[in-house]
Parts: sequence; C-alpha cells; structure tokens
Amino acid sequence: LMKQHILILAVCSAMAATAEDLPHLHSPLGIPLTLSGNFGELRANHFHSGLDFKTNGRTGYKIYCADDGYVSRVVVSPWGFGRAVYVAHPSTGLTTVYGHLDSFADKIDRPVRKRQYEQEAFSIDMEFAAGEIPVVKGETIGISGNAGSSGGPHLHMDVRDTRSGDALDPMPYFKDRITDGVAPEVRQIAVYPRPDGHVAVAKGRAAYRTPAELGQPIKAWGRVVPGIKAYDRMTGTSNIYGVKYLTFKVDGNVVYRRVIDRVDFNRTRGVNTLVDNADRYEKGAWVMVTEVPDAAPLGSMIHTDLPGGVLSIDEERDYKCEFVLEDEHGNRSSAKFVIRGEKVPLKESRQDGTLFRHDGDNGYSSEGLTVTFPRGTFYDDLYFKVKADTGVRLAPQDKTVVYTIGDPSVPLAGNYDLSIDLMRDDMQDKSKYCLVRVRNGKRSAVSARYKDGRMVARPNQLGSYQVTVDTVAPKVIPYQKAQWAKSGKVVYTISDNLSGIESYRGEIDGKFMLFELDGKTGKASFRMDPSRLTKGKRHTVKMTVTDACGNTSSATDTFGW
Repeated sequence: LMKQHILILAVCSAMAATAEDLPHLHSPLGIPLTLSGNFGELRANHFHSGLDFKTNGRTGYKIYCADDGYVSRVVVSPWGFGRAVYVAHPSTGLTTVYGHLDSFADKIDRPVRKRQYEQEAFSIDMEFAAGEIPVVKGETIGISGNAGSSGGPHLHMDVRDTRSGDALDPMPYFKDRITDGVAPEVRQIAVYPRPDGHVAVAKGRAAYRTPAELGQPIKAWGRVVPGIKAYDRMTGTSNIYGVKYLTFKVDGNVVYRRVIDRVDFNRTRGVNTLVDNADRYEKGAWVMVTEVPDAAPLGSMIHTDLPGGVLSIDEERDYKCEFVLEDEHGNRSSAKFVIRGEKVPLKESRQDGTLFRHDGDNGYSSEGLTVTFPRGTFYDDLYFKVKADTGVRLAPQDKTVVYTIGDPSVPLAGNYDLSIDLMRDDMQDKSKYCLVRVRNGKRSAVSARYKDGRMVARPNQLGSYQVTVDTVAPKVIPYQKAQWAKSGKVVYTISDNLSGIESYRGEIDGKFMLFELDGKTGKASFRMDPSRLTKGKRHTVKMTVTDACGNTSSATDTFGW
C-alpha cells in the first residue's frame, strides 16, 4: 500500500513540475478556446492525438503559430488532417501541428501549390529545411477550415516531442485559457468473466450496472475483469471527451492506474487493448477495462498490481471496488460498487482452433486460403480458426466463398499476409478482381492485387473476406454548374460503387488544373485562378476519374468566366 501511494505521489509531483516548466504557447485562435475533442480520446484503432478547438461552427478564422520556429512539413490530402502545417520549435524541442485548414498563409501556399502543379497531384507531403519558411510566435500560418476527415469546422492541434515524434497532451499548455469545472461522467459499470471465471448474469456475457444500480452487488467467482464506460465533460459544452486519469481500487487499495498523456504513433493501435473489444464490435460500446494483454503495448501508460489486470475473486465476501476518474483541471468523480464472492463450480474451458502465441510467428493454410501473421501481430495468445461459407450459392460476380478469418473482435497490432485462391479465374482483365471485407451484409474494398490465380493482400483486421469483381465505372457529376462563374469555383461530385477512387484528374482548356478533393463529400473543386485561367472567355473542363480496379469515366463541360 505504501508503494502504491509513493507511486501516485511521484506521478503527481512529476506532473506539477512539468506544468511549471512548460513554455508559454500562443493561442492558435483569436477567440475564446473551447473544445469539441480532447487528447487521448479512444477512437477506432488510434488515440486522438491532440485538441480539437471549436470555431463557432464555421470556417475562416486566422490560425496563429504557437511559438517561434520554422515550417518543417506540409501535408495535403482528401482524408486525415486535410491540409496541415507542421511547425518545429527548436528552442523548446516541440513541434506543433495544425490540421483541417481551409488554406495556408501565402508564403506556405506558394511552394506547396508549385509542387502540386509540378507533380500534377492534389495530395502532397512536403518537408522543409530550417531556413526555408521561418515563422514567429503569433504569426498567421493559415485559415481554419473543415478539410479532410473532419466532422465539422474546427482546428485540430497537436503538440509533439520533435525528437521522438510522440504526441503530447496539449491541455497543460492551454488549461489556463480553457474553463472546466465539470467532473467526468460515469455511464456504466461492467464485470466480464474470463474462461476461468464466472459472473452471475440474467443474460449476455457480462454483468452491467448503471449509476442508479450500483447498490446492487455483482456476484462472481474466479478471474474477472472490471470495466467502466465513462466520459469527461467540460463547462459550457454538451460534448463528451476522453478520460485522462483512471484509477481502480479494491478494498481501498489502488490496484490499477492509467494515464493518457503521451502517445507513441507506432503503438497507437494499442488503444484497442484498453476496452472490451467484443462489446465494441457487437454494440459499439467503449467500456474501458483493467485487463492488460501479454504484449502490454502501452507500457508506462498503465500501472497495475493485478496479474494481467485481472481480479481474482477467491473468497466468499464482498470486494469493495471503486473507479476514480479525473481530468487535467482536477475535477474528479467516482463509481463505487461491490463484487460479491459467491463460490460456484467453474466449468472447464474448452478452446476450439489452433493455438497462436502472441510472441511468435503464426500461420494457417487450408484449401483456397493462406494467412501468415508475423511476430507481434497479436496482443495475447489465442485460438484461431477459419470458416468457409461453402453452402452459400455464389453470385455470378463472386469468385470465392466468404472466408471468416479468426474472431473479428480480436484487435491486431499490425498487418498480416492474406492469400485467397480464385475458385473461378475467368476474367480476362485481372485488374477487375476486388477483395472485399463483409460485415452485416455490407462490403468494403481492401487493397489487394492479383497474382497467379489468387488475390494477395495485407489487411490489419480479422473478419470475413471474399473476392468479387468490380466492372462499374465511377460517377462524375457536375455540381451546381450554373453557379460556377458566380461562385468562382468549378465543382464535380465524384464517387465509386465498390473498389474506391484511385485517381482523378481535372483539365481546363487541355491543361492540368488543381482540383482539391474533399474525401468526406466527394467534391473536387477548382478555385478560379487568373494566373492560370484567362478571364472573359468560355472554357472547356474535363474531369476523369479511375477506380482501384481500373474502371474509368469522365465528364466534359463548358463554362464562361
């Protein structure tokens, strides 16, 4: 117990010392700072790496540089951050990142646009040397927007350790400018049995309690895993956020503590080990659990005295349990509940499949399918099996049955090798074959290539896969053509039915023009540029789009400007 208290005091002291020594960063916006997302939020296959600052539901605010330094990198993409500026600050060893921008400051935009036209491509990733684009604290480096994989207008901002590349929680740098007097909110408590454990439930695989039901003991025996569904809240908003500090106590003793204050991008998929993945896969519920997998990918983020983070209920008594949640501003809440030890005979666990070790290379081969998992793909040992839906009649376009590879709720640390033999290799144009992942009747394309009668790929998810055919060309539709001249934009909506858009190209009067693609809306737009387009005449525009299976379509239109 003394050791546990010393550990917590040491962590708190280190936090306080770090907070005192932090450099002062300029606000990235000229409006009061409120958040739509915080650092470390649990998201699909990754932690949220920064703060999402609200921009009053609109675009167009100036974005200010946090400190003196230089632009080290610029990324432009239809997805992710959309338009992003990376600024290195040598005096502090930090790098700040500004994402989802509508546009860049002129001295950043000029070299980026020049490179885009040289490469005749919208997507670009450029690095700059220290002396190329210097910036100073408070300088305008761009305009806020809604570009990339953004759910609405806002500014995403990272603070990173330049040397390691790790993302750091920006909140300590801005907490004096963000009001927060609201404690985290508990939504649900859960207790999950492990194969050598039992939890009394009316139905389902776990015992759940809402905050109003916490007075009802949860009866259990053997090895079990406590979990909690909870979110942080903040003053003046209805948003929900991730919980930074999470502690679990048994009979007053701290046995588990988790702090999300730094994220290694090479291990960000480890976010999946913090939750019960069966609940996440089946219900979309993010229930945080104390269990730590054998691979322990999150390292020092977690401290536990429970073997593997699993609680052993081996006495017929009440185990007094408590989850404590805290945010960066010191707001705290807790959820107390009782696990009542009630001895029951434990059924012998029977495992079906082939045992795969998490610390070894693993492979499986059967008629028509081969999979190879490199060392470190799995976080825990598991029993693996493959099911082929051989009894289902194939549609004419389908070239294999559906193979269910492992348990789709099991998270993976990275990619594995998949090879599926075609049952009907009857397409003359092999590029038309398409590998899809099937879930709930819906298909999503997976990057793959044809090789000697099979499709080979490197997916990063288990689940159901099938080879089919895509011969349908993308759609290319002019958007509000009558408004092009007035709005100063030529806009097309482009989409594809299955394999996804591989490339697109816009030309005006026979010359490449930079059409900017918004991945979430499928709109490719060219902003009228008098330096590249002669005013006062009619112009001919051609948009050509190709999908991942080589199907191509185009549209040609004229407009006056």
